[in-house]
Amino acid sequence: MLMKLAQTLLAGIMLLAMAACSTTVINTGGPRPPQGPGPAGTNFGFWDRDAEGAVDQDFRRFIGSRWQGGQAAEARKVFEADGFTCRDGNRPDGAPVPELECERVYSVNDNVHSWTVKFWPNQPRPEAHYVRLHMRDPNRNYNDNGN
Repeated sequence: MLMKLAQTLLAGIMLLAMAACSTTVINTGGPRPPQGPGPAGTNFGFWDRDAEGAVDQDFRRFIGSRWQGGQAAEARKVFEADGFTCRDGNRPDGAPVPELECERVYSVNDNVHSWTVKFWPNQPRPEAHYVRLHMRDPNRNYNDNGN
């Protein structure tokens, strides 16, 4: 009887562990962003070809010329249509938060690409950034060529 109870308990624990593993979602940021303008007009730049600094500079220039402070509601619609995830300032963070914060993250192979736009109160233009990160496997030995 005790052995049967132990087997049933073990089977239940394994079932819960499998269920927990099956619900884990790795977010890659959705479909691949376009090269250049998105469907709603946000210019992502040539992020898979150009240097990170060039993409960041072009993205900042585009956002600064396209949007002004006070246009957060209109911008949110455009950014969400282009695959960004947006959050407004109504959240209980422990630090000051922008009026609107939109981010688009895309992972491919070992690279993570991130476009971020923040609308702060009392600023004439939104803050924009593009960042590319290369993830390295800590269990792998790399030579001087990065291989």
